Amino acid sequence: MLNIHNLSVSFGGSYLFEEVTFRLGAGDRVGLVGKNGAGKSTMLKILARDFAPDSGSIAQEKEIKMGFLRQDIDFEQGRTVLEEAYEAFTEIKIVEKKLEEINHQLVTRTDYESEEYSQIIEDLSDYTHRFELLGGYNYVGDTEKILLGLGFKREVFNNQTETFSGGWRMRIELAKILLQKPDLILLDEPTNHMDIESIQWLEDFLINSAKAVVVISHDRAFVDNITNRTIEVTMGRIYDYKTKYSHYLELRKDRRLHQQKAYDEQQ
Repeated sequence: MLNIHNLSVSFGGSYLFEEVTFRLGAGDRVGLVGKNGAGKSTMLKILARDFAPDSGSIAQEKEIKMGFLRQDIDFEQGRTVLEEAYEAFTEIKIVEKKLEEINHQLVTRTDYESEEYSQIIEDLSDYTHRFELLGGYNYVGDTEKILLGLGFKREVFNNQTETFSGGWRMRIELAKILLQKPDLILLDEPTNHMDIESIQWLEDFLINSAKAVVVISHDRAFVDNITNRTIEVTMGRIYDYKTKYSHYLELRKDRRLHQQKAYDEQQ
């Protein structure tokens, strides 16, 4: 999916990362861990192409679609929760609007024998087929299901997004990302301001429906429940463990004991 090769980033003359290499594949659910300031959020921004490294490369095996839950969220004012969530379906909405225009023409025109009318009938068939392939008959139900899972009540679906706190707007943005079904989901502190029911729902979704995930979170239980791989960022390097967070903690302890032993012997 993604091959990260010899990635280096420096600030003020010191390296945040130096020649870091790893690969992300389908099915990976990665916990990106490390101390504050180690560079976890910078790494997510690099993967999302929001930030360019000083050197190194990121190669894709194919044209993959990524969804990145950023910390800074800016919605267009005047949209309701549903309308903002529907922004996840750009192509479906375009086709849906075209179908509305075609159906309006069918109702208002009477030149049934003309070539133009025949073309409208043909367009209707083409756009209907495209709408079906894109999942147009399911997107409304899918949207409601994910919004409910993330803790929204039906009675607030038509409330405008600016009436919600930052934590709830983050949930709307997260809903949009999940609805787009990206190949790789990048999450920076997704459980902040979430209740336990919503966190459990998100865990189930990421485990059962996501194709690949990289997550930063201070919620250790959440990270432990969803991950099958842990990448530790520390002192310009990474340590890649093919295991969940709790097992990584045990392996990290062993690694540090060996490093200390090697250091002591060297001294």
